[in-house]
Amino acid sequence: MENLYRSEEASARGEAAIIVISLFFAGLLVVAFTSNPISTGTQPGERAPLFSGKAYDGNGWQTFVFDDLLTPEWSPNSTGDAPWIAIEFMDTDCGHCKSAAEKVGNWAQQYSSSVWDGPEVIFIAIAVEFVADSSRSEIQTFRDSNEHTFPYVDDLDLEVVDKWEVGGTPAYFLVQPDGIVAWNSAQTVNSIGWDANAEEVFALSDYTGDNYIELNEAIEQLTKKYGGATQ
Repeated sequence: MENLYRSEEASARGEAAIIVISLFFAGLLVVAFTSNPISTGTQPGERAPLFSGKAYDGNGWQTFVFDDLLTPEWSPNSTGDAPWIAIEFMDTDCGHCKSAAEKVGNWAQQYSSSVWDGPEVIFIAIAVEFVADSSRSEIQTFRDSNEHTFPYVDDLDLEVVDKWEVGGTPAYFLVQPDGIVAWNSAQTVNSIGWDANAEEVFALSDYTGDNYIELNEAIEQLTKKYGGATQ
């Protein structure tokens, strides 16, 4: 009789364990089907593709890891000093890139934390090879001759270009501190930005009236509106 009781007790415990396990996996399925994971990509609202490589900073070629610049815990209501990231894809043999070099350098200074009242914006140039053969020495010369203070990442093998789906230069991106793309100049309609609060795109204002949003316009409208060190 005692053995029968123990057998029934063990059976009951086994059934209870099965129920608990079943509920656990059911919960996982609910989370899997109801959550909305952020996809990786370069459109506003997507998580920017990570990359690494060698970057020239004026003193030599250093290891560069894009992930090191990100602040994953950032939110639209953050009060910390997490920087935003402006990325330019450029080619040392691209005429438009040469023409834009001066204004990009001015923007990099204009949106530094020591100059303006919005969140700091870190600038990065990614040097590619679209027009003609290039080299690290050409990248160094281009950066130094334009007196740029931000790093130039070597992407002559076009690995980062492929990840970021860039088809021409110059191309510009603005990335939130948490790694979400806030704006993309290369999109079909570049006049939309990412609303981090509503989690949807919204129309940016065209300051110049030329129906094309410049990087500085995107910075002005996005960084000060959605978090950073100073508001």
